[in-house]
Amino acid sequence: MTSIPIQAPPAMMCRIRKARRHRRLRAKAPVTCLPEPPTDIAVAVSTGALLSRRHDTGATNLLRRCRIADPTVYAERRLLSYAADRSDVRARRRCAGTDDLSGCGRRSLPTLARTGRLSAGDALPRSENVSPRLAGLASVLAIVLISSAAVVLDGALEDCLPVALQLSSSTEKASGNPDAPKAMDLIVIDYNGARREFDLGGRKGCATLSLSSVTSGTAERGLSSSDWTAVTGEQSKPHVWLPTSSAWVSLWQHEKPGTAPVADDFESLAQSPLVLAMPRSKAGRFKEGLADADLSFNWSVLGQLLQDGKPSQWGQPGLLSHGSPQWKAFSLRKDDPVESTSGLFALIAVAKAATGMRVTAAELPEYLRRIERLVPNDINPDGTQMMRDLRYEARCGSPDWGDRTSAVIVQESLMYQYDADSLGGSPKSSTPCPAGGSGGGEPDDLVPIYSTTNWVMDHPFVPLPGLTAEQRAAADDFLAFLRSRTAQQRLADSGLRDKDGKRFPESGLTELNDRMGDERVVLPESVTAPPGLAVQGPEIAAIRDRWLASRKPVHLMVLIDESGTMARDGSVAGKNRIDEVRSALHRAQAWLGRNDEFAIVGFAAKSRRNGGTIGPDKRDLCKNVCVDPVRWEGFEEDRFKSAVDNLRVRKAANDTPLFQAIMGAQQQVAQRKAAAGRAGADDIYAVVVMTDGVDDYWGQSADEVLNNPREDIRSIPVYPVCFGITDREAEPLDRILKATTGLDSLSVDVAGTKGSLSGAFVSAFSNAVRSSY
Repeated sequence: MTSIPIQAPPAMMCRIRKARRHRRLRAKAPVTCLPEPPTDIAVAVSTGALLSRRHDTGATNLLRRCRIADPTVYAERRLLSYAADRSDVRARRRCAGTDDLSGCGRRSLPTLARTGRLSAGDALPRSENVSPRLAGLASVLAIVLISSAAVVLDGALEDCLPVALQLSSSTEKASGNPDAPKAMDLIVIDYNGARREFDLGGRKGCATLSLSSVTSGTAERGLSSSDWTAVTGEQSKPHVWLPTSSAWVSLWQHEKPGTAPVADDFESLAQSPLVLAMPRSKAGRFKEGLADADLSFNWSVLGQLLQDGKPSQWGQPGLLSHGSPQWKAFSLRKDDPVESTSGLFALIAVAKAATGMRVTAAELPEYLRRIERLVPNDINPDGTQMMRDLRYEARCGSPDWGDRTSAVIVQESLMYQYDADSLGGSPKSSTPCPAGGSGGGEPDDLVPIYSTTNWVMDHPFVPLPGLTAEQRAAADDFLAFLRSRTAQQRLADSGLRDKDGKRFPESGLTELNDRMGDERVVLPESVTAPPGLAVQGPEIAAIRDRWLASRKPVHLMVLIDESGTMARDGSVAGKNRIDEVRSALHRAQAWLGRNDEFAIVGFAAKSRRNGGTIGPDKRDLCKNVCVDPVRWEGFEEDRFKSAVDNLRVRKAANDTPLFQAIMGAQQQVAQRKAAAGRAGADDIYAVVVMTDGVDDYWGQSADEVLNNPREDIRSIPVYPVCFGITDREAEPLDRILKATTGLDSLSVDVAGTKGSLSGAFVSAFSNAVRSSY
């Protein structure tokens, strides 16, 4: 690749002369070429180029001096980081009132774009990873020759009308992680780099795409609600939705018919069937058991993996007869039908198979409860994150990995991404193995077992209501781009099939099939759903209601830190921490059903250190620290929302009585359990507690929670959610989680990164509710 300077337009020459004078003054300053070439230079992406408004020819020199042969990869990564990280408040303030973009943090691009001073195609502001000397060369204009063809920059692109288009994609197609982009991340980069033009009734238009990654279930709830940001944690509501399945659109049409798209034939971009994925070491044995029983796999078989309502043991007579006894009980991994399409389709497939087995509507909740008993309690409700966690456990040699993972119900593309280690990054999946973990190389491949009744996810392209004519034209142009060979290959490389269910000749699935090289585990050339195999919104809602009814009733006390630190800035721009808690709870409430009840209580107090004179009450443990009355209410969305909206930061008694509040909440829940008597003895009673700090009240510790002399109190499960604290500060809460629940997956976010608080609440609620099966 070669780079050359070009003559800038005459109007820009004054700036260029000034920049050259400035550069001559610094000519003797050394330039440090980093191990990874700097990315905040104007470089080409795909067939277009990143343009700069700070014109100079220094980028050419920088390219040559640092011997950057192919900077396009780094440009793609930087664009992804801008799209994924929009929360640098200080950078936004720094860049809000100046035309000088040097020094603007990498997270400030969307703000600059909204002010019209920087578009997604502009040169990137200074990176935090680049030295000041290199950053001085960042505001430049360069031409990069791609494949020996010069890209000529002129004023032509100024003639088109810019159109901003916001996309929301499901998490198996988009990661939001610049270091591990997925298919849709790269397609958006390809599109923006191509600088395509389309007709706007006699005028040219050119679109700039932005992308967020949100699970389909969360996106459906956000779109059907009045507050997209409160439910999803994402600031910008999308113009185009790219869910995993049109089943979510149908559900939205059923729940909120006046707000949903009215079409029922959205174009499919790709397809992926639901499969039973098993570790290779177990898949062959399971197939032998099916052959012995003269069975082909279908979803009704799951019911036969239970004996007397409990999971069957490997190595015992029946379907698992060829297994090894050391594998213990059959254990099933599947994600949650509230969040994830794989979980929703698994529920639908099992429920429809039960109907074929003549399970009546009255018997269905108990049947579903029995299937859920195959699933461990601490499964992440997001399918992509569940597979990341699964791979981490396998890679690090978790002691109970084999016991906990006999099979996974998941869409085929996520199974492929697991095998190819292309699930995208996450704090857990990128963390080094802990002491005691084996870290012993690559995990065993997952092998797909296909049902005789294929449930297929169609990955539709869904333009949302309310688009302007310009946005609609931009959406149509992006859809045309998605049909292109380049975009289709991106989807194929991520483990998706084409819109007809066929495997691409050169694709991730074909490579995986060749690698397996075993006729028993071959991935079929084509997978399609049988004619008429579909469910509409009313039936989906009815099945999900029966699934919720299959749980034991849940009595959940939500304990929220209302101390002074909750008024600090949160991880989402424009919100403080208590605002972010409200948004996270609006999302997490989807795990509660009509048979459940809740109480939302804030806690805060004036500490002895800060002049407090009222210490803990030894009889009523909640007294003096629970600043809201404990009011139990039967779950309804409006009631829950009202209670959440009442949360506020305390200005006087504003310290953190964390451990006393936990004991007080446990006591309140224990009293609720005692009042229910025998009728509610088998119900689920739990506490979810959220804090952004450490206990500073009356010198208490986690030991007082763990050693409470009242067994009925200390046995109440506690699911902590930590925000903006360190691992060391979270350690006491980790001990409480393990002692009261047996889990070891603390919902802690040390960095306070964008959107993670919402996910932490979802995990805590999901874990509390899952124990009710």
